[in-house]
Amino acid sequence: MIAPGRDGSQWLSDICQKFDIPTHANRVDIGVRVETNDEIMEEINQHLYEGKFIYRTSMGTQVRTFCSNPSGHVVIENHSGTILANGHAYNNSKLGSKNTNFALLVSHNFTEPFNQPNEFAHGVSRLANMLSNGAIILQRYGDLKNGRRSTEKRIREGFVIPTLKEAVPGDLGLVLPYKTMKSIMEMIEALDHVTPGIASEHTLFYGVEAKFYSARPEVTKEFETKVSGLYVGGDGAGITRGLAQAGASGIWIARDIAKKF
Repeated sequence: MIAPGRDGSQWLSDICQKFDIPTHANRVDIGVRVETNDEIMEEINQHLYEGKFIYRTSMGTQVRTFCSNPSGHVVIENHSGTILANGHAYNNSKLGSKNTNFALLVSHNFTEPFNQPNEFAHGVSRLANMLSNGAIILQRYGDLKNGRRSTEKRIREGFVIPTLKEAVPGDLGLVLPYKTMKSIMEMIEALDHVTPGIASEHTLFYGVEAKFYSARPEVTKEFETKVSGLYVGGDGAGITRGLAQAGASGIWIARDIAKKF
């Protein structure tokens, strides 16, 4: 069974090519990590383990929330040399913050002749790394709407204190493709009807956050490839889109293996 995780997506693509396993071009998710005060997300945090919202924009793109962290911290993720934003929360509330963070991810589906979605996402992310000298870009939503870069002064005067101190104030408008940025802005405004205050000018955006998947191998409903006895599963294999689903794919595979042996 191969379940390489997102960082092993390219390795799995190479394995599929080596053993002539057919694959299908997969999507890639590109977006930002949003940070706001706990008070703004209080109702969602109280009643839902993790609020999941999916929004289809006027352009037909799909935006989703992902990995919400009540009283959490924004953190750095090193993905094969590309520096990305991510987030986590502590089980021990004493180690937490007064902020909630979550990702807003825009799904990008490409058509022929382009078939390098992961490379595209890496390119966008590395542009942000270049503009921030290898760090994460931090921008207030109000500055993004006004088409100006954030400064240390405006960040300091805002109502949301950033938890990722290493983030560099900058301009995500110079990084995110137009459709991606417009989709995120449309989503945050729609989300404001559910969680009033989330579209405040003080809300913080960290960029870039991206989720990589391999080209999806051709598999049976039990996730077995054309190579007898070889199964693939999880996010890195392009089969699932989250922790719970990845775990479920592993159970499904294990049950099929148990039947055979």
